[in-house]
Amino acid sequence: MALGLIARIRGERETVGIDVGHYSIKYVKVYHDANGKRIVRDIDLEPVPAGSIINGLIQRRESDDMAGEKKEKDGFDMLGEAFSKLMLRHPIDENVDVVASVNCGAGEGGVLVDHMSIKVPKNGNEEAIIVQTAQSRPPFDDQDNVLDYEVVSREGDEVKVNVVAAKSSMLDSWAQFFTRKGIKLSALDVDIFGLLNSFVATASEEDRKKTTAIFNIGDNKMSVGFIQDGKFHSVRSMNGGSLNVIINKLSSSLDATPEKCHEMFEKNDLKVIEGVAISVLEDAMKVAFEELMSQITFGIRYFSSAEDARPLEKILIGGGGAAVPGLLEYIAEKTGIETDTVNPFRSVECDSSVVGTEGISIALSNIYAPALGLAMRKF
Repeated sequence: MALGLIARIRGERETVGIDVGHYSIKYVKVYHDANGKRIVRDIDLEPVPAGSIINGLIQRRESDDMAGEKKEKDGFDMLGEAFSKLMLRHPIDENVDVVASVNCGAGEGGVLVDHMSIKVPKNGNEEAIIVQTAQSRPPFDDQDNVLDYEVVSREGDEVKVNVVAAKSSMLDSWAQFFTRKGIKLSALDVDIFGLLNSFVATASEEDRKKTTAIFNIGDNKMSVGFIQDGKFHSVRSMNGGSLNVIINKLSSSLDATPEKCHEMFEKNDLKVIEGVAISVLEDAMKVAFEELMSQITFGIRYFSSAEDARPLEKILIGGGGAAVPGLLEYIAEKTGIETDTVNPFRSVECDSSVVGTEGISIALSNIYAPALGLAMRKF
């Protein structure tokens, strides 16, 4: 039910977070009262048609010049139909702030993020110097990049900034998609930032102070964000590492279908794979984890190489990977670092009609986490 005029005058607001991944579109609506209290009022998801998004880009046919011929649906059409189904179940009022994120990992549609220290002389044009310095460094020097930055701190003539760059073609494609679907966005974000925000917005003050790596393990890609001193530090996208890496190895070694592997992850139950001894399955899982672990190790080394990095105190797993049986224990054993799931819904109030009496499962909590983080923003 839409908020009335009086409620909005009092400072009440509703924000919708929409996270578009390769596997599903996640929807979360959050109510913000005048005192800053937030309540989850709605959650839902809709499967993304296979092949409609690749490397963060909506797949379009090269030409629409097919006079007199029946056109096959491209990724834009298929994704649009899936999105329309979700919106039919959850119409968005024009007064609701909408924040969308897209699954933009490494590759053609990748989003680049880095932490830089830049010298800005007294009376120098800070903005121009930051942009010019960033554009002179690979990979930010690509002419097709749209570049933005956030100042983290200023000490003397040294300015520390987080620099973000995205392909203009990717941004144009997604902006066009939401416009055509009648959605007026308050912001367009990236899924890993949504995940980081869900952690910062729901974690205790003690947990926020810990130097933490948050890995978002999705179906087709993995990314990691780092929190230090309660603030965002940096982000890294991985060229490998995903649920599909684990699923492909399990499917080949156990002769199990990908659908069965997905079911096992969603239910967090090894018994879903019938006819295989638990000990055999556990050994196969550890072999499947090895490639994923190499990417996690790479992400940790990337963070450790930063000049201001402190030793990691905690690893958190989000996305579908958070529900893989035995993965958290495997990562903790290999790294020697406390490992857990993000699971932000355990720390945020939810309307009883949304999650029922039993609450939301850990698997779904981590799948919805980026969308929740987007919806926790208030404009």
